[in-house]
Order: sequence, then structure tokens, then C-alpha cells
Amino acid sequence: MRIHISRKAMIVSLLCAAVAAGMISGCGNESKETSSSQSIVIGQSSKAESTVSVTSEDSDSSYNDSETVKIDLNGESASVEGNGAKAENGKITVSSGGTYLISGKLSKGQIVINAGKDDTVKLILSNADITGDTGAAIYSQKCGKTIIVLEKDTVNTVTEGKAQESDDSDAPDAAIYAQDDLTILGEGKLTVNAGTDNGITSKDTLIITGGNIDVAAGHHGITGKDNLHISGGTINVKAEGDGLRSTYSDTDDDDKGHIYIENADITITSANDAVQAEKNLSVKSGNVTITSGSGAGEAKTDEVQQMPFGNNKQTDSSSEESAKGLKAGCDLTISGGTFTIDSADDSLHANGNISISGGTIKAASGDDGVHADDTINISGGNITVSQSYEGLEAVNINITGGTADITASDDGVNCSGGNDGSGFGGRDGNMNFGGRMQRPDMHSGENSGDDSQQMPQMPDGQAPQMPDGQAPQTPDGQAPQMPDGQAPQTTGNENSQDGSSGNETGALNISGGTLYVTAQGDGLDSNGDLNIKGGTVVINGTTRGGNGIIDHNGGCTVSGGTLIGAGTSDMLEMPSENSEQNTAVILFDSAREAGSLVYITDSDGNILFAMAPEKSYSCIIFSSDKLTKNSTYKVYTDGTASGSSIHGYYSSSTISGGQQYCEFTQSSTVTYANSSGNTAYSGGMGGGMRGAGGTDRGRQNNGQFPGNIQNDQSSAEDI
Repeated sequence: MRIHISRKAMIVSLLCAAVAAGMISGCGNESKETSSSQSIVIGQSSKAESTVSVTSEDSDSSYNDSETVKIDLNGESASVEGNGAKAENGKITVSSGGTYLISGKLSKGQIVINAGKDDTVKLILSNADITGDTGAAIYSQKCGKTIIVLEKDTVNTVTEGKAQESDDSDAPDAAIYAQDDLTILGEGKLTVNAGTDNGITSKDTLIITGGNIDVAAGHHGITGKDNLHISGGTINVKAEGDGLRSTYSDTDDDDKGHIYIENADITITSANDAVQAEKNLSVKSGNVTITSGSGAGEAKTDEVQQMPFGNNKQTDSSSEESAKGLKAGCDLTISGGTFTIDSADDSLHANGNISISGGTIKAASGDDGVHADDTINISGGNITVSQSYEGLEAVNINITGGTADITASDDGVNCSGGNDGSGFGGRDGNMNFGGRMQRPDMHSGENSGDDSQQMPQMPDGQAPQMPDGQAPQTPDGQAPQMPDGQAPQTTGNENSQDGSSGNETGALNISGGTLYVTAQGDGLDSNGDLNIKGGTVVINGTTRGGNGIIDHNGGCTVSGGTLIGAGTSDMLEMPSENSEQNTAVILFDSAREAGSLVYITDSDGNILFAMAPEKSYSCIIFSSDKLTKNSTYKVYTDGTASGSSIHGYYSSSTISGGQQYCEFTQSSTVTYANSSGNTAYSGGMGGGMRGAGGTDRGRQNNGQFPGNIQNDQSSAEDI
């Protein structure tokens, strides 16, 4: 959504925002993400494959029984048959590499691995039930690699003992804790219970290639600090913190801090982020079901308290904790898999780029559906965002393939960019109070999605005026300053917390695929250019003022594909006359009801376009290579369409009945028509045409098309 105001009102609003910024406590430049993520170098190349080398021992659950040391657990004691381990007062210590078969129940004790730094210790859990005395029940203190095999057809349980506080960062804080590499595999079941701490943690690399693993954790679920690689198994995590994590943040080591997932069934219920990679997160295949932060239905929205002279104070009752679905500190790559995500915060989030080339994604978000601080690339897959504040948001968005079905309470697709502070009340370096109030360029005018939120007003509802008609000045006669003494900035995210320079405008480029948008804000919104070269775009646009079917600050060109939009003609923006493909704009004398059919035929009666928009509308935009200069077309309303439709759009149909609304000739690249035929259109905010990019901007009030119309045709007939 964009609200365009006068220069005077802009200065007043900037002053108000600056004052409000000083009044709101706790709204500094601190990022709401973890502090370690701020050091990540944004824009690293996406890693479609795992950085972890998986060897045969990471997937082979077999063992030689004759070479196995047997450990029998019996209450608060245990017995050891073989060399390499000893048991004393319930504590079993493994001191050398080898294979150890563990069975029975240990009600109060611990298994400790303290072997050589290059040793591999394999623990075979065969109906083992281990409860720790204090802290970790299984603690790999030192060895080259610990391998836990879940023997087929066995049920195993590991329960953390009483947690102990420690200032030592290497102190075990999980039910299963490894200082070095850890692998879990097999065909058995493992239940991990961690009361107040983490479930499973490896300080190095954690590999899971099999097993049926349930983790209930009072803090984080499963952590592989250096890397988390999952390539098999069934994993169910319930965590009061994050679900899955990789936390290595040193940018000097590009091969660490990543999460890779394939061929696994994963279910996560987390209070915070479900899956969080400090660097890159890649998913190649598998089934992932996520509920984070109690889900989208529980997400809280920003509340705005109206104050005199526009000093709107924004409060937020939601948590400062991040509750995203899939989150990457650098890049997020999805090439396959099935995802069901119900998230209080962004469903998919990357501080760098997001690339989607395959898979099926169904997401409901309390904030953005898919958000990248830099670029979103969609080349394949099926994406459904059933609920969001903004559906797709990034500095740059490139859609070359796939199918995306986006529902948003504000903009459907938004190229505004910068790091994401929306939805949770945090003020970022761009003067975005939760991303919902005025932005510094004053073109976006974003709000929380509440139609009632307007630009600041004086107590009597009038815009503030200075006695001499001049812009307001501060007491010292200087221009308004931000709380830190700096002048308000109007560019993008050059001061973003991630350290990247960002992109001041960005661009939305569509060259393939199918995009359905249902938005209460702008359907497509680009702070820079909007380019459509191919694909199919269908927009059920807003019914509220201050928004448009498409919106752009730069040029808009259409050179291919199909663009279909229905909505209000308020804030109407069109493609440039420099576009290679023609566009027809049908303006109705009054708003039409949702579900009312409208279709266009050529002079031979061939149906070029048919749609029964899901919301009320007073304007139709249609761009297609089927529209040719100097050809005549007819617009019909009502009637009955047969055939399948998606969001009211019929890709093919047979229509009976209806009434001709108008006949028009495609006389120019962008042709306007109303009930009387072709019309010269020059409506707009404050009247006139918008010159930048050859864009026409108009405004419609209360569903009625305004003046400045010259009719050159008059035709109406029934069919």
C-alpha cells in the first residue's frame, strides 16, 4: 500500500515520526534476530547440496556381535562384559573406540564417552532406558565421532537429569550431548526427554540418517553447531525454544553453520524458530510439518494509539523472540519436499536470498509468507500462502516458473526490501515502526492492515498547517532531525543490521510460471521497476482506498505473458506506453459484486479472458498478446461460465448469457474503456498523469469512476 501526500505533509510526518521514535522505549536499532546473525556476510551463494561428507559408517547400522562390548543396565547400577568401558555407581565410562551394545534401564546415572581424539565410539541402543543423574544422560566428552545406532524393532528412551547451571560454554546442556561429531541412525525408536535444557546437541557436526526420533525439550530441540545434516528418519520435535538449529557464526569458515534436509519426515512444534540455520538452509526432499510460536492464528498485530499532531505511538504485545518457520542467516534453498507451515512470524525467511525450484509449500503466517532481505528467486514448485501480512517480500523478486498462490492482508508481492522488522513492533534503521507505519520515502505508507489507520491528523481531523503556509520547523528553525541527530534517510536498507549495503529500489521481474494474488493492499508492489515478460499473473485486488492492483515507483513494462487484475481503480497504475505488449483497462461506472462474471471477446466472438473476481471490483486490467492494435473487442458482464476456475479466473470456459458492457478499439499500448467505449483517462491523485516511467495514475472514490473522461463510442447490446 502506498499513500502519496504533499511535501508539507511529508515533512510534518517525518517530524512526527522522529518525535515518536524518541518516545518509544526499547525501539533502538537492535535487530530482533539473534545477535550472532548480525555478523553474517549476506549474499553468499546458495548451497543446494550438503557441505557434510556422509560416509558408510553414518548409514550402516550393522555390527559384529562377537566384537561388541555388552553393557547391561540395572536400576542405579550396570555391568560391563568386555574391554573399553567400566561401570561405577551408575556411571558408565567408555574409554576407547569400539562398539557397545546397551540394554536395560538406568534410573539414575550417566553414560560418558572419554576416548581418544580420533576414536569412533558406536553405541547400539537395544531397548535401553537411560535417565541421567544430573545433566546429560549420554555425554560424549571426547572422541573423534560418536555413533548412536537405534536397533531395529527396539524402543529406547533417554531422559535428562536435573539440570545444573554453569558458566562453561562447553558444559553439557542436553539430554544427549557431544563435544565432537555425532551420528544417529538405525531402524528403532528413540524418545528424548529434556526438562529445561536441550534435547540433542553436537558441538560439531550432527548427522541423522535414520531412526524414529521423538524429542521433547524445555529449550532447543536438536542442534548441530557446526552443521546439521538430516538425510533420513522420522523426527518429531516439541521445543520451548528452536526446533532444529545450526549455530556456527564465524564467517571465516564458510563450510559451517548450515542445515541440510532430504528424505526425512519431520514434524516440529516450537515456541521460537522451527528450523534455524546461522548460514545456509537447504532442503532437497522430505516431508516437513511446522508449527512455530503457536501458529499464524495466534500471531499478534501491532496496535497504534492515535496521539495529537500525528504522534502515533506504536505498541506491540507480541514476543521479541523470533518464531519463524524456516530461517536462514544467509540463503534458503528449496529444491524439493513437501512443507506445511503454520508460523507466528515469517514462514520462510532468509537474511540473504531465497531460491525455490521445486517442492510443495503450504504456509500460513502471522507476518510474511516468504521474506528475503535480498532476493527471492522462484523457478519451480507449488507455493500456497493462505495467510500473511505480505505474501512475498524482498528487495528483488524474480519469478521464472512454478505456481504461487498468495493471500495477504497487505501487499501480495512486495519489493521493498531491507531486513525484516515487520509485524513485531521493532523499529529498524529505515524508520519502520514494525514495518507498518510511515516509511521514509513516504511513498509506501504501510500500516498494520487496518483500513482505519490513516495519515496523522490534528485532533479535529484536519491536516496540520503552518500560519505562513511553509513547512514546519523545529524550535531552532532547522529541518526535523532523527533522535540520534541524523537527518531522516529515504533510501533502502543501507544501514541494515546484517551489514549489507542493500538495494535502494529493487525490482519485480516475472518471466514465467503462474502467480495468483489475493491482496487487501497492493497486488504487485515494487519500489523500483516492475517487468512482466511471461507467465500468468491473476490478481484479486484490494477493495480499500490507497492501494492498487499494481503499484510501482519505477518503470513498468509488459512484453509477454498474461496479466489479469480486478479491484478498485483507486491509485490506478498502468504499464508504460513503451511496453511491447498491449493492455486494456476496463472501468466500471459502479462497483460490481464479488463473483460477478466479466469477459472479453474479439470481433469473431472468441473469448480472450473470463473471470468472476472473488471480491467486489470496479476495474479490470487485462494484458495479453491476444490484444492487437486497432482491433475491436467487446466486454460482457454476467452470464454463466462452465469449466474449472482458480480464484475466479477461467483459463478455458464456455459461457452462456450475459450482457455487453462496452465495445472498444485497442488504440494504444494502454487503452481505457468504460460503458461508452474508449475513453481518454487522466484521473489521479491531485489530477494529471504520472510522468515517471510513462505511468498513468488515477484515483477512484467510493467505487465511482471520476471525471476527465472523453467518450468516443457508444454501444450496448444483449447476447
